[in-house]
Amino acid sequence: MINKLFTVQSKLQNNRITLVNSGPSFFDLLLQLIKDAKYAIHLQFYIFDLDTTGMLVLEELKQAVKRGVSVFVVVDAYASEQITLEKSSLFSANGIYIKRFSPLKNKHGYGIGRRLHHKIVWVDGHTALVGGINIADKYSGYNGETPWLDFAVKVEGPLCNDIKKTCDELIPKRLLKQVYRKLPKAVFSDDLPHQSRIRKNDWFRSRIEISRSYRQAFRSANKTITVVASYFLPGNRVRRLIKNASERGVHVTVILVGNSDVPLVKSAMTYLYDWMLRNNVSIYEWNNSILHGKIAVADGWWTTIGSYNLNALSDYGSLELNVEIYNKQFATDTEKVLQYYLETGCKQVKREQHAKAKNWFVQLGRWFSYIAIRMALRLLFGLMQLRKPSHF
Repeated sequence: MINKLFTVQSKLQNNRITLVNSGPSFFDLLLQLIKDAKYAIHLQFYIFDLDTTGMLVLEELKQAVKRGVSVFVVVDAYASEQITLEKSSLFSANGIYIKRFSPLKNKHGYGIGRRLHHKIVWVDGHTALVGGINIADKYSGYNGETPWLDFAVKVEGPLCNDIKKTCDELIPKRLLKQVYRKLPKAVFSDDLPHQSRIRKNDWFRSRIEISRSYRQAFRSANKTITVVASYFLPGNRVRRLIKNASERGVHVTVILVGNSDVPLVKSAMTYLYDWMLRNNVSIYEWNNSILHGKIAVADGWWTTIGSYNLNALSDYGSLELNVEIYNKQFATDTEKVLQYYLETGCKQVKREQHAKAKNWFVQLGRWFSYIAIRMALRLLFGLMQLRKPSHF
């Protein structure tokens, strides 16, 4: 696997990558980055709720503007439904650039477009956060409840330049020119330990990089591959690669939701359990809270973390961003974190127990859920193609 994956070595850059969990550890870091910002901040989030957590972030952004920092916020118009056109004034009236990406209704009428599934923070050219964590109380735990289990990475190094370019694609260039004139060039040390790169999915712009990376990992793995997936509905091609990996002797482990925020998706995922168990895939369900993480680690060397789910929506309907790391120590440390969650909050789904817990009626309902999800996604893609992607 190392030889095959390292054919991309010329595209990799040395960075310092730090794994960050959801909860206060992520949001305390986010708030501190905003407080320390001197020149520019980019935020792009699928969900930005105006709850306790969201208002804390908004207040720090307002304070940053008062210090002379340029602040850009892009949210998905559907998922960040609390930021209505009227509520956008909470941002714009305080000097924050706010964009609602792909609203269901615009000047051309109604329509369904791509979804902005990014979870990105970029600050002053030297630091970024990329992952699956949205801005909401359910991810922070600031409201006293157990936060959803999710992950992100803190990026320090030249990869921040690539992350900036991704953010810039959704901001008018005329606004960016004056900001970047005053932004000093970030200088990084030469001893950054982690070879890494960003991977994007945006099917309308012929970007299927994350999907390809996952397929390559399943195709090339020799020993182990562990996947953390909150909405695990892989297509036929990926399922075939998983089966082939298992037949080669690769130990495939998936960590899935025990209790899901989308019951229909949970039912559809459970329909695939029979197939996974027949192909010797080890299934674990996280039960201590809602699982929302998206991580994969292969052969103790390759790691990917970001917003991408192994399903058709992330493949074809959303803008996704992952950070891919090629480093033994980082992969080993990440595997230890995942092993901790396996031991402290997961229950393994055994073949015998799964067989006893189902009957034909239950399985029929799961099959209907699976078919309903597939049909809904096909309809969604058809509607998306009627709306052209946004360009600046």
